[in-house]
Amino acid sequence: MKKIHLKTSLSLILSLLVALTVLLVSIFSGIFINKQFEEYVKNTQKNAAEELAESIGSNYDESLGGFNLDYVHGMGMYALKEGYIIRLYDRDKNLLWDAENHDMMLCHEVMDGIMTRMKEKKPELKGEFVSYSYELKKAGNLNGILEVSYYTPFYLNENEFQFIKALNIIIGFVGGASILIAAFLGVIIAGRITRPISGVIAATKKISGGDYSAEVKTDIGDLETYELARSVNSMAETLKEQEYLRRQLTADIAHELRTPVTNISSYMEMMIDDVMEPTKERLSSCYNELSRLSELIKDLERLENAELETVLADKEDVELLGLCGSILQGFSTKISEKNIEAKLEGKEVTVKADRIRIGQVVANLLSNAIKYTDEGGEVKIHVGKNEAGAVIAVEDTGIGIPEKEQNLVFERFYRTDKSRARKTGGAGIGLSISRAIVKAHNGTIRCESSPGKGSIFTVSLPLE
Repeated sequence: MKKIHLKTSLSLILSLLVALTVLLVSIFSGIFINKQFEEYVKNTQKNAAEELAESIGSNYDESLGGFNLDYVHGMGMYALKEGYIIRLYDRDKNLLWDAENHDMMLCHEVMDGIMTRMKEKKPELKGEFVSYSYELKKAGNLNGILEVSYYTPFYLNENEFQFIKALNIIIGFVGGASILIAAFLGVIIAGRITRPISGVIAATKKISGGDYSAEVKTDIGDLETYELARSVNSMAETLKEQEYLRRQLTADIAHELRTPVTNISSYMEMMIDDVMEPTKERLSSCYNELSRLSELIKDLERLENAELETVLADKEDVELLGLCGSILQGFSTKISEKNIEAKLEGKEVTVKADRIRIGQVVANLLSNAIKYTDEGGEVKIHVGKNEAGAVIAVEDTGIGIPEKEQNLVFERFYRTDKSRARKTGGAGIGLSISRAIVKAHNGTIRCESSPGKGSIFTVSLPLE
């Protein structure tokens, strides 16, 4: 199926919606205006007939005891040209004046003209000439009766038909112009909407090609497109960091493997070439290097198992203050060797958790705190509770971590002070394992630190 551009789709949709709206508005406006005009004409004709009756009735001369027929004749001929045929009777219903008797040919001409015009242009009306009677009174006395005949429900002259025609043309013109303007504005609006999306597409293509420096402009008025652009930029930054970490991981693994492999290779080569004898001490040295390799492989396996773990061991009630106390007791020898002051404070908090895994997390955090704290420093474990659940905080007065690296310490093989870390041992994946375990418990782990002042690692766990 052939794809079309979003800009084209939006332009077409906006244009169609506006065209449909304008069309409906034009149709209903035309119908409404025509109906209102027809109602206006109907009322005008009724009022004109009533005014004829009032005018002729007011012309009654009481002194003469009758109507001025010359005046009646003038009014009758004027009314005839406007489509009104009048007959005047006295109070005894004797005919005094009749337009049809006076000029029958003109009356039929007027009537035929109106009927022909209305049948041609308004055949749905099916109108006819109807007579209406009006009593002519003066000072409360009945002086006569005026009969007025005109085409009902209404009739229009040529000028009025021309007016209706011109009005419909104007409505159609305005509707057509509105559709053209709407189509033009639709293209502009669609372009404004799709322009930032096009920028996002271009940036994502660069990112997919490995160019993580691609950036989408965020100076966009629309909230949704702004959030989209910001998300793409954040994704690019994350991928850039992940690429750096991937390369760093490769370099770190290569370094961790290179030293023991080089040492073993050198010893083995010299012993094979009889440069040195395979003494117990030298074989023991090779064995130690192999042990280092074995420990590295075990660390990687532990990390993989922690990250891939979807079902923890059966959870049980774990009292965290007591658990942290027993783990702290297990590090008493190392604490004494470095002359570090260690404290445990807080209150008893019980959670549903895997005791062994949570113990592993606390041990990892405490081990790091001891490693990176100088002699005479302090390590403190705090156990408590907040609105989110249970909290375990491990604080030290060690070397600290730069702010830009605090989110990276949970990545595999990442160490802030690599030279010092290698002296203290470890492959740099303890925090990665800890994060995976905490995540499996639907908890969080975060780091707060100041270089030279120490660090605080805080684990939050749900109570259930």
